[in-house]
Amino acid sequence: MTAIRPITLFFSLIVAIAIQAQKASDHPRLLVADGDREEVLAKIETEPWAKASWHMLLEEINPYVDLHVTDPEWIVSRLAMYWKDGERYTQCYIKGQDWNYGEGNAPVPTVRLPGMRKWNDYVNVPLEDRIPYNETGDMLGISRSSADKTPVKIPYKETGHMIRANNMEILKLAEKSAFAYFITQEEEYAKFSADIFWFWILGTYYMNPPLDLEESTGGQGGYEPGGIMGYYDYEVIHDDRQIPMAATYDFLYDYLNAHPHEHLKEINKKTVDVASEVFKRFIEIGLVRGGKKGNWNVNRYKNIIGSMLVLESNEFYEDGKGREYYIPFYTEKSGDHYAGLPEIMANYNTETGLWPESPGYASGMIPTVLDMGLLLYKSGMNTLAGNPIIEKAALANLGWLDARGNLVVFGDMRGGAFNMSAFEALLTYSTWTGDTKTAKTMATVIKKNMENGQYDRNGSHWRDIILNQTLPESGSELPYHRSAYSKFHRHMILRNGNDEENGLMFTLYGGRQKSHLAENGLAFQFYGKGWALAPDASAYESYWSPDAGYHRGITGSNTIIPGYKSGEITVNAMDPKTADNGFYNTEVTSELVSFADVSAEEKRRVVAMVRTSESSGYYVDIFRSDQDDSDYLHHNLGNAVTLKDASDQELSLMAVNDLGTAHNKHYSFFENQRKVEYDRDFNATWDINSVSPALHVNLWMMGQDNRELYVVDAPPTTLREDITPKQINRSPETTPTLIVRQNGLNGKAHPFVSVFEPYATGEKSIEKITKVGDFGDMVSLKVTSTHSTQVICNSIDGNKVYKPAKNLKFKGTLGVTSKKNGKFDYLYLGKGKLLQNGKYKIEAVNEAVSAALRFEDGKYYYSSDKPVIIQINKKGAKEYPAGYNLEIK
Repeated sequence: MTAIRPITLFFSLIVAIAIQAQKASDHPRLLVADGDREEVLAKIETEPWAKASWHMLLEEINPYVDLHVTDPEWIVSRLAMYWKDGERYTQCYIKGQDWNYGEGNAPVPTVRLPGMRKWNDYVNVPLEDRIPYNETGDMLGISRSSADKTPVKIPYKETGHMIRANNMEILKLAEKSAFAYFITQEEEYAKFSADIFWFWILGTYYMNPPLDLEESTGGQGGYEPGGIMGYYDYEVIHDDRQIPMAATYDFLYDYLNAHPHEHLKEINKKTVDVASEVFKRFIEIGLVRGGKKGNWNVNRYKNIIGSMLVLESNEFYEDGKGREYYIPFYTEKSGDHYAGLPEIMANYNTETGLWPESPGYASGMIPTVLDMGLLLYKSGMNTLAGNPIIEKAALANLGWLDARGNLVVFGDMRGGAFNMSAFEALLTYSTWTGDTKTAKTMATVIKKNMENGQYDRNGSHWRDIILNQTLPESGSELPYHRSAYSKFHRHMILRNGNDEENGLMFTLYGGRQKSHLAENGLAFQFYGKGWALAPDASAYESYWSPDAGYHRGITGSNTIIPGYKSGEITVNAMDPKTADNGFYNTEVTSELVSFADVSAEEKRRVVAMVRTSESSGYYVDIFRSDQDDSDYLHHNLGNAVTLKDASDQELSLMAVNDLGTAHNKHYSFFENQRKVEYDRDFNATWDINSVSPALHVNLWMMGQDNRELYVVDAPPTTLREDITPKQINRSPETTPTLIVRQNGLNGKAHPFVSVFEPYATGEKSIEKITKVGDFGDMVSLKVTSTHSTQVICNSIDGNKVYKPAKNLKFKGTLGVTSKKNGKFDYLYLGKGKLLQNGKYKIEAVNEAVSAALRFEDGKYYYSSDKPVIIQINKKGAKEYPAGYNLEIK
């Protein structure tokens, strides 16, 4: 049976299958009915992605199914159970949110409760190497963070998620095999799945919910409401082993009735009696635990929706609690501990379409709602109609993606590709309902992510083989916006271009407690070649890891310490600005310059993005901090960082141990500290030599008195394999980090002024950077590159006219003058009243404007958000109305 059979052979079986199928019940019904088999078979035959996914599924399960024919104990012996007679516990007790002890002895082995709520650093060894009939619960594990991958034995009470992961892996094999049985009707698949199912369902049937007598989980456990525990896990959101088992039960319903476990006779129960009892426990406890806010509420429903739908009708049960009874607890109702779909939808921001949590959590909510919606639709209940926020929420997540399709990292999250299931589900739903416009939009997103290598339809889940639709003709470009800002998240993204090779992008964000966000303190990230080259660190194993405070807090970010960490922020200026009632911008003042100016408590940060050609550009960072002692932290991807003076001579660093932890206790995670006292302009260069051509980031920083420069080895940037080039700075590899310490010198009057340029080997564009003029409340720089020369001005006094150089006047937040080959290129004024360079001038008529004047192909063009006075060369100044990209004739 190991060979994969040609799918065409299945069509000859259709008639025989229909005759043999038992019609005593309406199972399967969760995703398909018996009558849908031919349609699924046709999809597998005609859709290359479905055929590839089906063959991949068979390649995974067939070796185990074949082995099961000759050794039926092999797979079930790998389940984590209380195997030992006399210790087949029926009641577990929790203490300090971890397993404490068990009582009782069931007539069959019972399913082992995970040993602890917390995570650990270990993953299970391959299934083949696990201990069969493991009576102790000690698990063989491999360290995630260590380069040494030698398996070690982890005591049961320290196994973290290993018990959960072990059982889920096996239960998912059963689920896939049950689907294979539905498709092929070959009994070997059913036997393999059923044997696993019986061990799990009976082993759970005899287990009472854990008791937490000291209420370390917020409640007593058992059947009492309150707290966070599920029926069979420490967190109700992890009570998910019911998901594959509900599907397995649905596919095997007739087979399980025809081949009941021998123990059922001893207790005078039917299959449906035991299964319904177990699934109802998951539902009943799931509805009274975890609270009704945030992702916990949605993920609770994700776990129990299948359990609800595989139940029989109300009249089947003596208590009258069947499908029709439970489903309204999601579709309509809310209670003390749960909030149904109407409240879930109300949690989305109607302006932005965003969920009020960090991207890693928020991006998972809409796919979950959609997945549940498709299940309910198959059962005759349309929960997706009349909810326009659903499509808006799915598309809003595109605003959080970088050029490679990875989510930006901030708050409690790891980054990585966005879950395409939301767009697949909307494609499916719009296809079912005949909405061709939405179907084309969703297909565009799916195709683009396939082209980017972020999504592979050929590896689809078995559910996707059933649900996913043929991709219709569609566009080729994703919706692209220059800026995005969420007030709730205190987070903004500005872009210039959206391709991996040449796109520029930066993020700037404040801090917020709770909602899985973090106290990041006006943190800044920027991108180059599609990568977050100046990243926010997120390599902690779990919230309980010793280094979690470093990664989740301000020390893992690019910011200034100490000072502002959380609280409201003020957006002083932003261009392109986002719509007042939306997430994105609608107009673009300049194709070459964009910026944001944000304040919070004693800090103010201006970040500008300047493009100098189609393939080059740089970021300007002007960071003020109204305190006398400040540390400027900058984490950057790289194998190493080198510090040089303005003459390109390497600075000599001395090993020290005097960084201290006065500014933040998590400074203790910085290792290999090296230091130099230096108060003049300097350059720092990070090199990523693991890719070809190598990538580099050059930082130029303006000198200030009383400065100490530190280079340290910071903790790893990530645990993921896909968000840094060639996995640079992935755990356990450290991250080269610069700390610029300014002692006894006010950081408002003497700010940290930097220019960052990302580039590949041989593509460096900036040739020279110099300070222009000397002002306490205004910064002016001259940046000379191979393509052009800019003078950049920034002030914090918008009512004062500055003259940093001959023939240059500036009054505003940001001003950029640019020349090419010594001739006028453009003027850009960001929220200002005057920018004049020689005979070229932009001046506000009344209020401050964001405006640009450019020379292109022998013509002059302007853009302005308000009426503006423009002077060109020797022509007299003239007033022009607000408008964008208008030619001056």
